[in-house]
Amino acid sequence: MKLPAIFAASAIVTVGAAATIHHASSAETSAPAADVAAAEALTEDAGHNSEAGLAAAAEHDAPPLPAPVPAEFAEWIIKASGECEGVTPGQIAAQLFAESTFRVDAVSYANAQGPAQFTPETWEAWGTDADGDGVKDPFSIPDSVTAQAKYMCHNLESVEQAIHDGKAEGDAVDLALASYNAGFGAILRFGGMPSGGDYTTQTQPYVEKIRDLEQAFNAYFEARV
Repeated sequence: MKLPAIFAASAIVTVGAAATIHHASSAETSAPAADVAAAEALTEDAGHNSEAGLAAAAEHDAPPLPAPVPAEFAEWIIKASGECEGVTPGQIAAQLFAESTFRVDAVSYANAQGPAQFTPETWEAWGTDADGDGVKDPFSIPDSVTAQAKYMCHNLESVEQAIHDGKAEGDAVDLALASYNAGFGAILRFGGMPSGGDYTTQTQPYVEKIRDLEQAFNAYFEARV
């Protein structure tokens, strides 16, 4: 699919249930910003791929999970959620599921890469060497999950400032997710949630999907600590 001119800096992600506009380049965004014990408990107690792990969420009256959280993601999701108050473990997990269904090797036809589906341009601005191996690797779970959280925190801060300045209206988390998908510039152009064309068919459903999934994943994490 060829995007209109307003989407020229974005990519289309085809991994998962539906294609989405994804990650504006650094030109569209303004470049700027856990509990380890809990993470260990998460990964060691029954395991995220086990039936016991899924049952734990059900016992807490959680919404149904679309998929278990892979154990290798759990520790880094919890650590990354400490980047800022507005980013929760459930939100990070929901985004990863929506972006790549936790596939480490995911690559879209527009070359968005890794479990968090960063385009090379956005990764250049936000890539992180979270595991200290000397390489900023979008296919690395620690690097991509940490960069995802940092980028979301930046989007949230930018959106909150825009709302404060009267440049945007709406729920800050919704708009931060839309920024992750379509770029912060789209939020400013529309004064809130972008609409029309691919924004209506892709960005808005992307935000709605993650907010719905976030509830289930948050309940799952809460049940495991």
